[in-house]
Amino acid sequence: MDLPPDLKGYTALTPVATSPVDDHTMSWTGIDNLPVELLVEIFGYTSGIYGSFFGAHTSPYISKLHGMAQVCRRWLEIIKDAAKLWTFVTDRTPAYASLALKRSQSHTINLSIASRPLDRLLYAAVLNHSHRWIRADIRLSRPNQEALHMLETVSAPMLRHLKLVVPSWNTNTVVTLDLFPDQPPKLASLALIAVSIHRWNSPIFGCHLHSLVISRTYSSGPTREDLVGIFRACPTLENMDLSFITFPGETSRSLAQGLPVQLPLLRTLLLSQISSNDLIDIARMAEIPRCRNYSVFRCRRKLRSVTLPAITGQIQRPFEACIASSRSLEVHLKNNCIHIICRPIQSPSSDFNLKLSELLSCAKVIEWLNSILLVRRPPLSPLPIDVHLQYSQPLRPPPSPSDLLRLSNVQSLTISDSSGFTTNQLVVALSTPRDLEDGSNGWMWPGLREMNVEAFNDPMRSLFHMVKMRTEAALRQKEAKETSGVAILERLEVGKDVFSAEEFEAVRTALGHAVVMKPDRSEA
Repeated sequence: MDLPPDLKGYTALTPVATSPVDDHTMSWTGIDNLPVELLVEIFGYTSGIYGSFFGAHTSPYISKLHGMAQVCRRWLEIIKDAAKLWTFVTDRTPAYASLALKRSQSHTINLSIASRPLDRLLYAAVLNHSHRWIRADIRLSRPNQEALHMLETVSAPMLRHLKLVVPSWNTNTVVTLDLFPDQPPKLASLALIAVSIHRWNSPIFGCHLHSLVISRTYSSGPTREDLVGIFRACPTLENMDLSFITFPGETSRSLAQGLPVQLPLLRTLLLSQISSNDLIDIARMAEIPRCRNYSVFRCRRKLRSVTLPAITGQIQRPFEACIASSRSLEVHLKNNCIHIICRPIQSPSSDFNLKLSELLSCAKVIEWLNSILLVRRPPLSPLPIDVHLQYSQPLRPPPSPSDLLRLSNVQSLTISDSSGFTTNQLVVALSTPRDLEDGSNGWMWPGLREMNVEAFNDPMRSLFHMVKMRTEAALRQKEAKETSGVAILERLEVGKDVFSAEEFEAVRTALGHAVVMKPDRSEA
């Protein structure tokens, strides 16, 4: 039987039967009988040289390669002569690095420089091979600034991935370089961390660039005009991280011309430690209709109601297009960080799911969520919403029941390690009908069908009261054959200590199979 072309190379790994009856007479082709080329491929995958990791974590690769070289003399000779197995060069083991530079011959090399103190002899030798670099991860501390400037003299036409890091959080440690003044490479990814460059209009920013990180450059980084130029030169950007940067001066009037720049392929955008004004400028610069992961992180000052409108208002604008075409949206507020994750829609009739984490503790966020949901249009509504509550210091002002009522299509609620005032207030509000904004009387979140309560500090037993009241109301409506009102819980998962034994039995009797007791975390 003829094998497909992609399987013919693996016939040596299959058993050859010498008799159709006796399985004990089958002979196996041992790994030591494989051709050298196939053994080299096996060594490469086993050691991790073909893996995705790169950078400071190359020591596992070296130790595995060393271990395989000790199996037998043939393997030792194969590993010594296989140039492609020596394409990782790291200064963590200088002796190995010197061998790698020699044995890799003319192959492109992956470089990692991160040791302290810097081995200057090895560093100089590595620079002499810059024409073979394909990936370089160079981390040099401030005392090695002279060594950093030596990079200005190298030519690396094969380089595709470059990461330069000055490991310090001091704003005075930003090093400015003149990279590749003569023959700039066509980089696919570039990361500059506490490293700035003289020419932000350099040809290294082009349609070949897919990933860009500019971090901790503070006021030494690109200006607003420089960033707009980068956006225009790099329409194929897929991932971008602009963190700890500060734009000097006021916004230029000429900046508004020709904006926003279209970045149609951008999927991930991270903005850390960006001031509200700089965030607004970045939102004006770029249009990211298909971005799926958008994060804004601020830890210099707490997120307060005075800053949230400016931040959330600018988050909404780039996201309007993708929210209108998304199947699900996750919004998290954790450790003073707003994360937005959109997932693409599967079909025009797909439901839209919204997951909220720790957001109900600020009324301003509720207002923003209601405004952001207005961009949804039929046939994608109604909007089922999942609300996740975790313990955190509540922001101010806390939401009122009328704020929470506006999220009318909540279908599931998760309460995890929560003991804050907001959660208790929410549970109480879910327990009884109340006056609605239109003057009628009804239940808050009438479509709530699933609850997952991992832990809840509930001295007043308000959670049991809420489940009891909603269940009794739903059963009365069912007997009266009413089509509207509060939904009965279809599934309730509770932690081991959330309900007492009597409460758990009462709830299980009312809801039946829908109640699940979750094991204690120490037992899981």
